[in-house]
Amino acid sequence: MISLKNIISRMMWASLQISLFIACCFIFFLSSKIFACPFCGPVETPISYTILRSSEAAVGESITRPQADTQGQRRQSFSLLSKIILTSTGRSLIPLDSSVDIEAAVETSFSGTALLFNLPATGWTAIQADEMLIGYVLQAPPAKQNFLNGPNRLAWFARWLEHSNAIISNDAYAEYALAPFQEVQNSVHAFDLNLVIDRLTDPTLPQQRRGFYGLLAGLLSHAPSKQSHKACTNALIEALETKPSSDFQTGLDGIIAGLFIAIGKKTLPLLKREGLFRNDASPINQRHLLQALRFCWEYPSDTITRNRVISITRELLTVPHLSREVIVDLSRYQDWESCDSIAEIWDTLGTENPFIRPTIIGYLLTCPLEKSSVKLTELRNKNIKTFEEARQAALMPFPAAAP
Repeated sequence: MISLKNIISRMMWASLQISLFIACCFIFFLSSKIFACPFCGPVETPISYTILRSSEAAVGESITRPQADTQGQRRQSFSLLSKIILTSTGRSLIPLDSSVDIEAAVETSFSGTALLFNLPATGWTAIQADEMLIGYVLQAPPAKQNFLNGPNRLAWFARWLEHSNAIISNDAYAEYALAPFQEVQNSVHAFDLNLVIDRLTDPTLPQQRRGFYGLLAGLLSHAPSKQSHKACTNALIEALETKPSSDFQTGLDGIIAGLFIAIGKKTLPLLKREGLFRNDASPINQRHLLQALRFCWEYPSDTITRNRVISITRELLTVPHLSREVIVDLSRYQDWESCDSIAEIWDTLGTENPFIRPTIIGYLLTCPLEKSSVKLTELRNKNIKTFEEARQAALMPFPAAAP
C-alpha cells in the first residue's frame, strides 16, 4: 500500500460464453482501488489494531527468560499487573488486585516491563515496553471497527513520527501506512512544512519513508503561501535528482507522485530529463514511475488528468520489463485506442517475455471495439500452436509484479 494492487488477467479463447465470463472477471480485477497509503511499504500491525483484535490487553513484568517450544516459537512467562481498558475518554490502566501469571509469545528475548495482548487463535503475545511507550498507547486514539475514523484520529500520530523511541515512531508510521489516502490528505495540517522538507532531503532518512514524505511534500505544496509551494517543489526536485548509491531506491514512487500533486503536468519534462522513459533506465525506478501513475489515476483531481495518465503510460508500453503491466493498466484505464499498438507487441516483445502474449489476449478480449476480434483472429492465424499456448497460459495466475 495506500496499497495499489497489481492486476492479473485470466482470459481464455474458447466459446463465447466462457470468453464473456472471463472478460467480466478481468474487468472486476481492473476495478481495484487504492485504499491504503501506496508509498509507505510493508509495516507491522499498529498497536491500536492489535488492541482492537485482542480479548485482553495488559501490562506486566517478565518472570523467566524465553524458551522455544516444539514449533520453535519463543515463549516467556509474565506476571500481569494491570489491564488496559477502553473508557469514554480513551484508554486507562487498571491495576489488578493480584498478579496473574501467563505465558506469551515473544519475538526477541527481553526482561522487564511488557505490553501483552491476548489474541484470538494465537493467545498471549508480548512486546518490550517502557513508561514512554505505555503512555503513548494509553493516549493514542483507539481504532474502531469502522476503519474510516476521520482525519482527527490520524493527525494525532503525526507528532510521534520522529520520536526517539523506535517502537513509537514505527507504530505511528504504521498508522499512516495503513490509512486511506484521503485520511492522510485530511491530516496534512498536522505536519510542520519545514520538518517535512528537511526529512525529504535528509540522506539519513530511512529509505522506506522517502515515498511517504514525498507525498506529504506534494500535499503541503498547496498551502496558501507561495513560499510553501516553491519550497516543497524544490525539495521534491532535489529528491528526484539525487542519485542513490544503488538501484534499490525505495520511495521514488512517492516522490514522483508528490511532484504530480505539486506541479501537475510540468512533472513530465523532469522525468524525461532523468531518463525514466528510456529502455536502459533503471527497471526499479521505472516501476516506481508506473506506481506513481496508478496513484494519479485514482486521484486525478489532486494530480494530473486521467487522459494525461493514459498518454504517459502508453510511453512505457515498449519498455520490455514493463510491457505486461502496462497492458493491464491500459485495460483498467479502458484505453482501447491502444489496441493496434498492443497487438503489434505480439511479434516483438511477445517473443521475449512468456507473460506478454497471454496479457495481450486478455486485453483484446476485454476491448469492446470490433477490431479487437479481428486482431485476435489475425494473431491466431499467424501460428495456431503459439496462440493456443498463450491461451492456455492465460488460464493460470501470473506471478505478482515487483513492487
